[in-house]
Amino acid sequence: MIGDLIILTLLSIIWWKLLKLKKDNFRGFIFEFTIYLLVFAASIALYKISFFLLSLVFQFELFPSIVGVFSLSFVLLYSSVRISLIYLSRKNKFTPEAREGITGGFVRFYDRIFPDIAEFEKAVRIFMAINIVIILTLFNSFFDAFTHQRILNYENSTALDEKAGYLLRTAKGPSSGIKNLSDTLDFLRAVDPRAYEKIVSNTESFAFPARDMGLFLGLAHMPDNLIEINSVFASPFDSVEDNIFFASVLVHEAEHLKNFRSDAGFVGNIVNYAILSARCNPVTNYEYFSDITRSIFMYGDEWCAQVSEVKFFRQFNVDYRSDWMQNFKAD
Repeated sequence: MIGDLIILTLLSIIWWKLLKLKKDNFRGFIFEFTIYLLVFAASIALYKISFFLLSLVFQFELFPSIVGVFSLSFVLLYSSVRISLIYLSRKNKFTPEAREGITGGFVRFYDRIFPDIAEFEKAVRIFMAINIVIILTLFNSFFDAFTHQRILNYENSTALDEKAGYLLRTAKGPSSGIKNLSDTLDFLRAVDPRAYEKIVSNTESFAFPARDMGLFLGLAHMPDNLIEINSVFASPFDSVEDNIFFASVLVHEAEHLKNFRSDAGFVGNIVNYAILSARCNPVTNYEYFSDITRSIFMYGDEWCAQVSEVKFFRQFNVDYRSDWMQNFKAD
């Protein structure tokens, strides 16, 4: 979140100055825009190297997303360039004449690519639109910091706890599986009450079917609002990590139940699907999609379920990309 705020503030200041220069001093705009463009491109091109270097210094959980690494890389590169220009100017090695000569080179370069000034203006607007998408992504992350992180003082209602008890009493499957379900709901009630609320409030029944579910760890069935759970989770749990991994499956399937309602109607479901696709799309959620590697298929509602699962894992600094199913296959 700190990286988001830093890069958001810096981008806002830079673009405000660029737009002002574009109106008052076009050649000055050309120089500053090119500096920004080069740093922006370098930050993206060097992302992998930056992530590797930062991972040697910082723990993984401090840089869980592309946003954090890109933010720090951009700030360091852009600050270095600006400080270098100021230093060279004070040493009279970067004179106004030298700046004008460099600007002339930039102008000639753009003239070769965009013979018409209108084409150049169009290219700038497209680049600005890309930056706006990135800023919207940062707003998405900023919003998540308040709505999706663990909130220990969040209290669930008595009615919700009563429903959880009912769901456990009516759950179908082996006693060991139901015990794991009960322990995991108790775990969520203590450490992530919002996830506990989402699962309990949107589910009407649980079942561990005897049939082979194949690659599916869980299945959400509507309109019954039933969550079927792979029997692999019926083996006795021996660590809190087992509860976390099992809970992630429940969070994923509950997201499906929350997003779709059987009584929404044909038009209502089409509108709902469009909203889900817009809210959970890979562009404005790319810092979460960078961790998604194990989905069977991807579309609007599945995007939301996958993103909710990654957010859940990150609360516990668990690497979503790890093959955590090995914990259960070995039982």
